[in-house]
Amino acid sequence: MAPSNTTAITYDVIGDVHGYYSKLVQLLGVLGYKKVDGVWQQPGHQAIFVGDLIDKGPQPAEVLEVVKAMVEHNAARMVIGNHELNWIQACAHHTRDLERFIYLTNRHPCRRKLSAYFRHHPGQLADLVEWLCEQPLYIDGTHIRVVHACWHHDSIALLQQSNINSMNRRAVLSYREMYSERHLAMDRVVSGCTHEFPPSRQHKRYRSLRKRCQWWPNKNVHVHPQESVLTTIEQPLPCPHSAPVFFGHYALNGPPNLAGGNLVCVDYSVAYGGPLMAYRYTPGQPLNKQHFVGV
Repeated sequence: MAPSNTTAITYDVIGDVHGYYSKLVQLLGVLGYKKVDGVWQQPGHQAIFVGDLIDKGPQPAEVLEVVKAMVEHNAARMVIGNHELNWIQACAHHTRDLERFIYLTNRHPCRRKLSAYFRHHPGQLADLVEWLCEQPLYIDGTHIRVVHACWHHDSIALLQQSNINSMNRRAVLSYREMYSERHLAMDRVVSGCTHEFPPSRQHKRYRSLRKRCQWWPNKNVHVHPQESVLTTIEQPLPCPHSAPVFFGHYALNGPPNLAGGNLVCVDYSVAYGGPLMAYRYTPGQPLNKQHFVGV
C-alpha cells in the first residue's frame, strides 16, 4: 500500500532519470519498492522525482508511465524539470489537436521515442502532457523542499505570489512572456539560469546573456565534463535549520557528496553512463553522504 499521510514517511529522492527505465526499476528494487497491482510502492516510504524524466535515454515513455502510476497512488511525488517544461510549453496547447501535437513532438529528436511508443494510441501521449501540466514546479514542505535546478528564494516567492506552482495554461503563457519577471523566475527555478541584460544586444534575437549557474557552496561537488561550464554565483542559501533542499539537473560527477549544509543534488549523470542516484531522507535525521543509494 502507498504511504499514509498520517504516518511518518521516509523520502527516497531520485535524480534525473532521463529515460533510463531499466536503471529506474533496478533502483526502485534496491530501495525496497515492490510492484503491487502495477504500481511500485513501499509502505512508509514515498519516492520524490526531481524532474527530467524524459529525453536522452532509450525508454522515456516507460519511465513516465511508472512515475505517473506511482504519483496517482501516492507512492511518489515529482517536480517538473527543464526537459518536461520545454515539451509542455511547445505542445500543451495542442493536446486536443492530435495531428498537430504529434507533429510538434516529432520535431524534437529525443521526443520521437515518445511518439513511437504511443504510435497506435497518440491520445495517451497527449494525456501524459496534460498530467505533467498538473505537476508542481517545486515542493515547499515542512520536512522537505524539492526543486529541479535552483532553490532561489525570491523566484519561488514570486511564483507563490503569482499562484504559479504547475505548468497550467496561465503558467505556460507567463513562461512565453520572454524576460517577464515570471518567466525569469521559472527559468531560475527549473533551469538554473540567470540573465544579464547588457546595454546593447549581443544577439539580434535575445536581449539577455543567459548563464547556467552554480549556486551551491560545496566546491568539491563537480559537474560532468560533458556538461556546459557553469557560472559561479552567490545567492542567499536556505537557512541551515530549515527543511533540506533536494535538486537535480546538474549532472554531477564523482563520488556522491552533499552540495552544502542542507543541500543535496541527486543527479549523477545517468545520461553519460553514471549511476542513477537516490538519497534516502528521514525527516529530522542529519544529512549524511552515506544515505546516497545508486545503481
